[in-house]
Amino acid sequence: MHTGTVTSFNAQAGVGKIAMDDGTTVTVSRGDIDGGGGQSLREGERVRFQLQQHPDGMAATHVYTL
Repeated sequence: MHTGTVTSFNAQAGVGKIAMDDGTTVTVSRGDIDGGGGQSLREGERVRFQLQQHPDGMAATHVYTL
């Protein structure tokens, strides 16, 4: 599992960005948010997640708030 901070999340579009603790930025989509919370994230929120390769780059999956 990796950890990071949500840098943006557009609830209407259901997509956002997470800055990993190592400085790498990955995308996140509403469908990859686990653990309740209304399938949304807030800027500044700490999260843990797994990574998966997507055609557009790395993406966060199985995202849980800390």
